[in-house]
Amino acid sequence: MKWVVAVAATLVLAGCSDGRTDLERAQEAADYNDRARAIGYYQLHLAANPEDFDARLEYTLLLGENWAFEGGDAGPILESLEILFAEQPDNLRVKELYAMMLVRQAQAAHEARRYDEAEELLLQASDVHPDVGTASYHLGVLYTELEREEEAFVAWISAALKRPQIPDLYLQLGRQYLERDMLDRAVNTLLLVDELRGTSTYLIPEANCALAEAYFKRGDMPAARERRE
Repeated sequence: MKWVVAVAATLVLAGCSDGRTDLERAQEAADYNDRARAIGYYQLHLAANPEDFDARLEYTLLLGENWAFEGGDAGPILESLEILFAEQPDNLRVKELYAMMLVRQAQAAHEARRYDEAEELLLQASDVHPDVGTASYHLGVLYTELEREEEAFVAWISAALKRPQIPDLYLQLGRQYLERDMLDRAVNTLLLVDELRGTSTYLIPEANCALAEAYFKRGDMPAARERRE
């Protein structure tokens, strides 16, 4: 609420000129971490200069920062990212931000059991930034909950090809390979959980149990015993 009031004050005072542009005022306010005032001046600047890509990107990043601290409606961030993506679809920073926000919105929809919405958002995120496996990983999680196991398997394979640092991805995919008796792939995939121990260690015991089973099925008893110790 406070930042809404501050934005309104910014708009009222916009007629008082000291020679600086609205963009300069916005950037100065942002430098002083006055996000609310900065947002107001960015809105004034973009209303007059809607084609200013760099200013819109700065504005969008500021909206995202404000949303991270205060929560609220993420709609304006997504709307601004959609404009940026339409203007420069190959801009890596825009693709990363847009896909990340879509995934976060999808997670919220998933938690609220709005499954169709979650799926649509994750598919959109995959289209926006196909080089990152995060959206495909979350699709696998969603499909598993919906008991769409084959689709989950395909989504996790797609995610793993991008090598995201998500240990649970390799645990889940490794187990899927194990269930299908694709033992070499199971072992190679499950070993990635251990390689990512710098990211997380709590899944390593589960990965070791699955690895022991895979080694046992391959007839490699020493390796199976080692993973069970």
